[in-house]
Amino acid sequence: MTDLINKIDKLIIDDINSIQALITKYKTVLQETRVEKNIPHLAYIYDVSINHIKNNHKELSKDWKAWSVIVIKNLFLDGKIKKENDILNIIDDFIGFYTQEYDKYCEDLISASEFDRDCGFMFKYIRLKKR
Repeated sequence: MTDLINKIDKLIIDDINSIQALITKYKTVLQETRVEKNIPHLAYIYDVSINHIKNNHKELSKDWKAWSVIVIKNLFLDGKIKKENDILNIIDDFIGFYTQEYDKYCEDLISASEFDRDCGFMFKYIRLKKR
């Protein structure tokens, strides 16, 4: 198991009320979670991600804030996030990647809806991180 999973599992045992509060807070997003055992982990990860983005990337549009959290969710579910600090570093790295590469990425596209364009960019980043 990873340090992050162990930390959250310990919180589930020691402080279930705080985890339950996070699950309630993010219930709208969590209702689509396919593997029920991931719900407390994702609730905690969403909270860490959102707080980091609010504190460090206020200037980012709502869409890119959301894409940043989706990157974290996907990398966690793929086993690529081992520590809480990984969340913060990946968000910062993804936003740096967005700042440096997004315009070039858009220039290379023939046509796409805004959603497809941005989703494709996010998955491009995720593919790079999975290597």
